[in-house]
Amino acid sequence: MKKIQYILMVAAGLWLGGCQEEEKWGTGDKTGFLISLDDVSVEVTTRAASEEFNLVVTKDGITKPFEETTLTAGNSTFVDVSAGVYNIKATSTSWNEKTTVNTVPYYVAEEKDVEITENDTPKSIELTAEYGCALASVNFPEGLNDIFKEYEVAVKVGGNTAYIRSSSDRVYIKAGEEVTFSFSGTKLNGEEIKPQPLTDEKLPSTFNVKDYYVITLTMGDGLTMDISKVEEKTVEITEEIPLEWLPKPKMEAEGFDGNNNLTFVETEAKTAKLNLDLSSTLQDIKFKFDFQDEQFATLQKDKEYLLSKAEDKAAIEAALGVTLPNVGDETGTIDFSALVAKMQTNAGTPTTNAIEVDVKANNRWSSEVKEGDAEPNLKYTFICNKPEFSVAVQPGNMWTKTFTIDEPTITAGNADVLKEKLVYQYREKDADDNAWQNCNNGLEQVFSTQPDKKGYEVRAYYREGIVSEMVDVELESPEQLPNSDMEEWWIETKKVSGFLSSDKTYYTFYPYAEGKGNSSWWSTNNDKAQGGTVAFNIWYEGCFASCVSYTEDVHGGSKAALIYLSGCGDGYANTSGTYVGGAMVGSLFIGSYNSGIVQGHSFESRPSSLSFWYKYKPYNSDAFKIVVSLKNGDKEIATGTYEPTAYSAEDNTYKQATVNFNYTDNTLKANTICVQFLASNKTSLSESDFEKGTTINYPVIGNWTVHMGSVLKIDDLNLNYDK
Repeated sequence: MKKIQYILMVAAGLWLGGCQEEEKWGTGDKTGFLISLDDVSVEVTTRAASEEFNLVVTKDGITKPFEETTLTAGNSTFVDVSAGVYNIKATSTSWNEKTTVNTVPYYVAEEKDVEITENDTPKSIELTAEYGCALASVNFPEGLNDIFKEYEVAVKVGGNTAYIRSSSDRVYIKAGEEVTFSFSGTKLNGEEIKPQPLTDEKLPSTFNVKDYYVITLTMGDGLTMDISKVEEKTVEITEEIPLEWLPKPKMEAEGFDGNNNLTFVETEAKTAKLNLDLSSTLQDIKFKFDFQDEQFATLQKDKEYLLSKAEDKAAIEAALGVTLPNVGDETGTIDFSALVAKMQTNAGTPTTNAIEVDVKANNRWSSEVKEGDAEPNLKYTFICNKPEFSVAVQPGNMWTKTFTIDEPTITAGNADVLKEKLVYQYREKDADDNAWQNCNNGLEQVFSTQPDKKGYEVRAYYREGIVSEMVDVELESPEQLPNSDMEEWWIETKKVSGFLSSDKTYYTFYPYAEGKGNSSWWSTNNDKAQGGTVAFNIWYEGCFASCVSYTEDVHGGSKAALIYLSGCGDGYANTSGTYVGGAMVGSLFIGSYNSGIVQGHSFESRPSSLSFWYKYKPYNSDAFKIVVSLKNGDKEIATGTYEPTAYSAEDNTYKQATVNFNYTDNTLKANTICVQFLASNKTSLSESDFEKGTTINYPVIGNWTVHMGSVLKIDDLNLNYDK
């Protein structure tokens, strides 16, 4: 255990004064004690004070004290005596006979007998006062102030109690007395935690003189407090010795590994602290810097900076953005955490940045080495690596004039910082490095028109030398529907023979040029409308009429599609007075007809809407309908419907309408498009939906008698690409 002592100088010698009483001085020259205590710094760990002593001088054979006084460091007292043997004793005034525990230490001096003879020559007598108690301290868990507004450990010894309320507090315990520890506190919400006993098999119930136990607490479930560790330490501070006899200052590093290295990624937030462990006030700090990070070039590599120099201290604080302790502080921390967050690589190349820190206190430097000791490692190294991140663009996020980059994936570095500062760039595929441009909408690049080039490369850019790997982007090519101006039509002449009747010639309209049937996108349900009927050896002409044809009443060009609601079809006859079940809604659609409508055609683009021109002649009150669907395989990824409110008045001129597409899945490309125009939105038909026995005048083939309902004319389709 550490030996703590005072040196009391007791000088015995001649007193050359006047006559004194014989019983005290005897005869001749007078003799006495001049007792003094040097002014010393009383140190136990970080506490500093001056101790006061009770001095008792007793003459041999006499029980009653000859002299009793108080002596404080730096002062002296004279005790005049006659010849004889005297006993000198000194004890701390901070304790009395009943004191068992205190917040200040107790010292007791060995007793010494001093013989004084008449005409004695002066001589010096040393009286040594030693540390006469035990010591205990507590390390509280971190974060306790986030839960408690007050807390303490009560140290009870005999009938006295002292309290430890911080990790820097110490209590001093009378040796040989039973000791108990308990924790109590008041939480921030006002709830009181009643005293909880603290016990551990390594913690004795009684302490010996100079014992020193450090108790480390941990918080258990339910906010109970338990002992996680008990350390037995030694007390080495000698109270009257020069400062340089005290332990040399040390630094306790937080965040660094055992070799004082801290490895991190640029932008990362890391704890990096040096906590100063001092036995007396801070006298100075030497700093040396060796930084590869070019941000800190103002700190000279070969220069030694001193904390005691105001200009050096200011230069360090300004360059590193840290706050240094001051000379004279009793404790301190150098917090480099903010510096770590600022450190950078050199354009992506890792940097190694070293700070050498040598602390002076107790007239000693941290770098001091005794013979046989290893050199202390006072260099703290910060190794800054490049952040790592990547980007991706999903196929479904590549449109005709827009692409959207996914949120970046951060594999090394502070994700929040990087995402806030990353810039997203693009260039034409295989262009040079000078061609990079920033996306004009964050993660999205929107071109004002469809660019001629479709292939691009994209990346995330943090700063020079720190970029992601490139990924390819291929924009879609905008497509238009073939025959979107409705100018291509073919009229096929057909014949049918009936039983006991002459052959019947009829005509079918196709929305494509002759010979293009196998490559056409468009089809109709004319085959259903032209089922043909013969009854009682009579051909019913209307049963062979196309419900979809072209008309010369156009918006542009020379042709437009004409679609009507038909009252015949599927081989059903109709007369002017009878309605039968072959009624149907005329339809022009993308796909084919094979005993029914089969919609869809291969398509590799994703428009945002379909615009068209129409003229409508409703029968009674009706509304037409346009339905659009884009698919990826069997999955529908976008739909659009246009269906006006039913009305009765015939349109005199062509009007434009737009079907907007609603994309429900942006991760998939389209590979099929379906478009269908219907002359009516009705799904159930009756006789009232038709004008029976009316005449339709077809181009080329002339007039036909039909049962006809609403008529829709369509012209000049256009797929729009807003993305």
